[in-house]
Amino acid sequence: MNLIKAFRNKSRIELSGLISGFALIILFAWIILPASAAGIEANREISAEKVNSGENFAVTVHIITDQDIEALTLDENLPEGWQVSQWENNGAMFQETSTFKASTLEWIWVENLSAGEEKTVVYNVTVPSDSEPGNFTLSGRISAYSVPAVSVSGFSEIMVISSPEANFSATPLLGPAPLIVQFTDLSNFNPDSWEWDFDGNGNIDSNEKNPAYTYENPGTYTVILKAANSTYENNTYGNNTYGNNTYENNTYGNNTYENNTYGNSTRKKAGYITVTEKSSNSGENVGSEESRGGSSGGGGGSGGGAGSPESTKNVELKEISNEQVFKGTHTCFTFKGEANEIVSVEFDPKRSFGKTTAIAEMLKNTSSIVKEPAPGTVYRNINLWVGNSGFSNQENFENARINFRVSRTWIIKQKVSEDAITLYRYSEGAWNPLPTTLSREDEVYFYFTAETPGFSPFAIAGSEKRIQSVEILSPITGKNQTLNEEKTSEEDKQGIPASDIKKEEAKSSPGFELDFVVVELLVLYGLFNKKR
Repeated sequence: MNLIKAFRNKSRIELSGLISGFALIILFAWIILPASAAGIEANREISAEKVNSGENFAVTVHIITDQDIEALTLDENLPEGWQVSQWENNGAMFQETSTFKASTLEWIWVENLSAGEEKTVVYNVTVPSDSEPGNFTLSGRISAYSVPAVSVSGFSEIMVISSPEANFSATPLLGPAPLIVQFTDLSNFNPDSWEWDFDGNGNIDSNEKNPAYTYENPGTYTVILKAANSTYENNTYGNNTYGNNTYENNTYGNNTYENNTYGNSTRKKAGYITVTEKSSNSGENVGSEESRGGSSGGGGGSGGGAGSPESTKNVELKEISNEQVFKGTHTCFTFKGEANEIVSVEFDPKRSFGKTTAIAEMLKNTSSIVKEPAPGTVYRNINLWVGNSGFSNQENFENARINFRVSRTWIIKQKVSEDAITLYRYSEGAWNPLPTTLSREDEVYFYFTAETPGFSPFAIAGSEKRIQSVEILSPITGKNQTLNEEKTSEEDKQGIPASDIKKEEAKSSPGFELDFVVVELLVLYGLFNKKR
């Protein structure tokens, strides 16, 4: 009986000790271990629900915990290609974790976060200028040491819209009255309506996309284009204009983006068209690089759309390429037309011009701007215009190169050596050869690169192949004889009697002399046998 009582007392003691041990473990875990995931919260705010391609917006993330935690970490995920700059890290170390994904952003706090303490992260996001319209998602998570991550709540959707940015070109920019000018819309992001004011009087003269307008009277005219996209013009941002506000009195004031909203944009070019008095010898559009502004100085501001003084009757193909031109950033205008022999134009800008237009014109004949055809056998006559008047100046760019191609079929047919292909530039009243090198070739074309100091009329030309000769030693005379690889052409034989031609061919043929030697040996051999 005493044994049973002793056993019961022992069991009670062990059970009591076990319960006490569990209580100590729970207490220790509550004091020592980090906060649970439920104790961390993060909320995201976005400064705009809709942004234009190329614009930016701010993101704010608020983090709070009701317990002490260690190694607090915030990870944010953005769409591919979107750029981030820091504003406020609130004591965190910021790094881009390229080990996993280039667009994953990570903030890490080395110091512990006390219960009830709040951290705020603010960063700026720039949407790529070539981003397609659509809805995009931002996602993120917040975690701590030994704590599972929880998602960041709050705003996560952003809509990218692409309202138009108005731009245009015209040709010609200068001429006698009455002057017919062809205007070309260069606005990006597909506007669906246009309002043209060709004389700057505030009245709409045309609603066509690419209209033509006749200037009856001499003078200098300002042209204004308003391009709109109805998809965005009447939405949340339709009436939120930058005109008469931020941009009106600065770089863009009363010029490029005077009343630019998210649904429409206005482009104004002051003094763009010049109409002169009618003269008796002004039947065609006549101009030069100097009159177009190619040799004058150029300042900053938008590069805009380039015009051309070339006669429209002589233009077989015109292709336009648009690029952003900024100081210190290599610029390359690419042309993709099947009939365009200019592949690309590239240079290093010395100044910033913003969005700039390059025009490549494939001509039917020699340019109407030049005085005489280019030397050699001409493959193509070309005009290349970049930017507005005054852009073609070495104060504005350096290391300019033109990449072009020449058909293999033409080279073979014209008997032109690919090594003799040269790009000529017309400037200061003469054709000047440019340093031209063969860069590569394929089954259809030879590709070349030429260095150029500016943009104006050009011509791709080459010279005929030289007749190669090989010296041989006559076995009879011991003198050097020359054997032409190619036969005398019919043109060279004109005016020479047939008998003289045959004599000349006989003299120039080493086979004739060899045959004569063989005949002599046979005769001598026959006489020797007859005597015997």
